[in-house]
Amino acid sequence: MRESDFELAKQKLTDWFVLQHTKPKQEVTEATIAAIFARFYEHHGQTLVSARDVKRNLKYWLDFHQDATVEQASDQEQQTKFRDWLHNTRGMSLASVRTCLLIGKSALNWAWKRGEIAQVPYIPLVKPPKPQPKGRPLEIDEVAKLFALAKQPHIRTLMAFMLGTAARTGAILDMNVNQIDIERHLVHLNPPGRQQNNKYRPTVKLPAQLRDYAIARSENASGSMLISFNGKPVSSVKTSWRKLVADCKFEGNVQTYSFRHTIARWLRMQSVPAWEVSAQLGHKTPDFTTTEIYAPFDPAHLSKASAAIDDFLGLVACELRVSSMSEHLLKSC
Repeated sequence: MRESDFELAKQKLTDWFVLQHTKPKQEVTEATIAAIFARFYEHHGQTLVSARDVKRNLKYWLDFHQDATVEQASDQEQQTKFRDWLHNTRGMSLASVRTCLLIGKSALNWAWKRGEIAQVPYIPLVKPPKPQPKGRPLEIDEVAKLFALAKQPHIRTLMAFMLGTAARTGAILDMNVNQIDIERHLVHLNPPGRQQNNKYRPTVKLPAQLRDYAIARSENASGSMLISFNGKPVSSVKTSWRKLVADCKFEGNVQTYSFRHTIARWLRMQSVPAWEVSAQLGHKTPDFTTTEIYAPFDPAHLSKASAAIDDFLGLVACELRVSSMSEHLLKSC
């Protein structure tokens, strides 16, 4: 056996031993982050959807801390240097620095919960700056201009239902016509089978301004996607949207998300109660109860928000010189 082969075999044996064996409740002065991170990735990290991100960020820890023990790596002065290295030397944003720290912290917590280390060290995180709004609010005449210049029916439908529900772009793009309960005047923004997450999708009222359009779609295309192009679902409208905004010659940051901000601002301007605005936007409260699941079926639920949204859509319809937004959408089909 050549010496190089022997050394490689020794390294593989060492790696296997590190992954499979550990002393219980090691002191942080003895346990190395390299050994802990190796076991964390082997037994847990690689099974995660974000495995590639986990592996990359653990490597950042090891590139900087090398063979440091847990105590050495978690030293506050050393952690400050590590954060500065990530941000200044590697050019990572504060949000990315925070993610890197969280992944390392998760690996150490995992080791502690498994009894591999005697105590879990304190890893301070950074607070990323508050993100800027994803799109500025729009005035009624600006919204009308978007509808007037939008040449593609699916873009007009997307805009109308984003305004009519105050939903995020993805919620409307994911939406099936069957999620509209015409009899009860409801729009179920969360499709069947989708698990709710931090971007909660509520059930809201179907605005009267959009009811005739919803009826026509349910009669002619029940079970189809609300937003489609050439008979196929649409996953993104970025290209069409950029062209439309350019045609409108708007100033400032105008995104599809602008519709959500526009309606949120409008609801407050119309003195809609804060809790109702929050419910319309899907801002789930910590005390959300099972009883509230059935709240949308109460005729009074979101009544003020729904009336205000209908008023807004009515004003846009007036600008477009049609009787309702349904008329505008049906004319363009």
